[in-house]
Amino acid sequence: MRILRRIALFAGLLVCAGAQAELINFEEAIEASDITVYISEPGDGYVVARSCRTCKSVRLEITPATIVTVDGKRVPMRENISRDWPGGLVVYNVETRHVVKLGL
Repeated sequence: MRILRRIALFAGLLVCAGAQAELINFEEAIEASDITVYISEPGDGYVVARSCRTCKSVRLEITPATIVTVDGKRVPMRENISRDWPGGLVVYNVETRHVVKLGL
């Protein structure tokens, strides 16, 4: 009986080894030391963020679907958050470069 279990386990491992899936990264996050937010109207604007003072800054688009939090509390897009922020977290879609979540 032990031999059959070992054979079944070995066969299962061989099948799993051949069926490796490719990981696709849809979202990335920047833990930014500097964030500048520009919002011209609710749901329309962009964020410029960089993770360190010498790092290259990244510009990402804000959309109506962007979730914004300030000090852990969700803020509606009509709030005026356009300014320089001392840091935060920016989660964005890699393909579209749209901000998914903005934590300030």
